[in-house]
Amino acid sequence: METITKTAGKTATNDNSVANAKAVRTISLKQQLTKAEKDLKNMVNRKVDDTVLHAQEQVVEQLKQDIAKKDSKKVVPTLTLKDEPITFQLAKTGERVSKKIAFVENNRTVNTKKVDEFIAIIDNGKYEEAYPIIVVEAVDLIKAGYTVTDVNGKVLTEEEAEGYLVILDGQHRSTAFAKLNSVNGNMAIPNVYIKDVTNVGEYLVNINTVGNWSKEDRVSVAALTSDEELFKCMASLIKEGFNPTTAGLIYTKKNISEKVLAKVLKGEEYKLPKDATVNIKSGNDFITRCKAANITVPYLTKRYFIKGFNSYAKVHGEEQAFKALDKLKQLKLNDDKLKLIKEDDDFQKMLQDALEA
Repeated sequence: METITKTAGKTATNDNSVANAKAVRTISLKQQLTKAEKDLKNMVNRKVDDTVLHAQEQVVEQLKQDIAKKDSKKVVPTLTLKDEPITFQLAKTGERVSKKIAFVENNRTVNTKKVDEFIAIIDNGKYEEAYPIIVVEAVDLIKAGYTVTDVNGKVLTEEEAEGYLVILDGQHRSTAFAKLNSVNGNMAIPNVYIKDVTNVGEYLVNINTVGNWSKEDRVSVAALTSDEELFKCMASLIKEGFNPTTAGLIYTKKNISEKVLAKVLKGEEYKLPKDATVNIKSGNDFITRCKAANITVPYLTKRYFIKGFNSYAKVHGEEQAFKALDKLKQLKLNDDKLKLIKEDDDFQKMLQDALEA
């Protein structure tokens, strides 16, 4: 019996030879596509098992997508996402509805690079319309207590939300269509399903392959599935540019593990790491005082700043640690000085120097 593989650029067969795999990787994508399409035709003629046939069809489709990305990277323009109507074509009826795009706060962050890839695919006529877009009426979400924003981040009132649909699944694809629409006009987002959703967080977990989510995604959606202030604050820091590990250290002094986040996403009971203490005020004070001392987010998201502070506070007490943070301004920190902080101990020494200045 044949073993099926789904690796782009390879035929879905049982040939797992290392030599053959290396040879495949050295030929161009278009050559790989030609071979994959030929193999698919042969499989159809041989009337192979539907599972094998479907796997090969996926190989062909993935190669087409990869070629579209590569061929169009040179010509992808920088487009602006505007708060303007776009046509949604409903999957079940074919009806075309003109609405503006909205997002629910703390859904997964939109990745600009992924949006640009979809712009390239759509603009070259290579978009696969079979992929569904899941939306919900913005008014319904606001009535259910969720915070909804337009494409520019403006929070919408219930009255303003009448003309909006919130994208739950398909944010990158919808954003790509909307950006192209701002230039070309007459764009329509295909295969749209309008859902009645009361628990957005639970729904997102159910319709997405959570295993493919980044930790940033998990924290953001955890802020929807949980009422805990901790996850909402962590999600807010991630939007600002912090990594999730540092966000956890800032608010709990411990790293929030993937296992804990998985339980939060499922709405299950969870336990924070041993000795973790949730202190939102202390975390926010740490951030504010560091920023006042000219320690910007790109530096502040590096773990040795918060770990150094926590270690210093453990030895000298939080009162003295915050006093040292306040005095950091006297050191007139700049990039050259901050680049010297490469370990937890380095920041502890900086705090002590500030206190003694």
